[in-house]
Amino acid sequence: AQCAIIHEKNINENIIFDLEKVEENLSEYDSDVKEHYLTLLMQYYFQNNKIEQLKELLLQGFKFDMRFIDVVEAFCHLKDDEENVIEFLEDNVVMLKDSVMEEDLKMMYDYYQNNLEYKNFIDEPLELIKRNRYVCVQAFKSKEEFAKLFLNEDLLKSLQRDMPFLLK
Repeated sequence: AQCAIIHEKNINENIIFDLEKVEENLSEYDSDVKEHYLTLLMQYYFQNNKIEQLKELLLQGFKFDMRFIDVVEAFCHLKDDEENVIEFLEDNVVMLKDSVMEEDLKMMYDYYQNNLEYKNFIDEPLELIKRNRYVCVQAFKSKEEFAKLFLNEDLLKSLQRDMPFLLK
């Protein structure tokens, strides 16, 4: 609850993306609260594709447990051809073991289709996401047309050969 209050305050004061000011405000809190908040903030930076702030927290030794919804959020915040968090944490995205829901794929598909002006710099992160076996499995199992965007045929062949139990 304390972290939620801190987060709301940082948003309201419009300093949420100024890590130096955020850390300055945290100086009045116990170290465990500060540490917990900065871990949650790292996840927030990932979801909002704020790579510089994410890198700063990584350099300080912070980590967060990435979920697929974090990848979805980050994808839906791609708006320019600058370095992005999905490509920066490529291995984590590709190897992520998490449930992939059809609605997650739909959300990314809709973002992709509704932002074709971003297509040139969305395509590469999309290709990384398609290399995740659980994305491939969900796309294969889906009866929805939009899911075909996420189907990686080479990965599917590999899964059919080496891990057919995932496809059942």
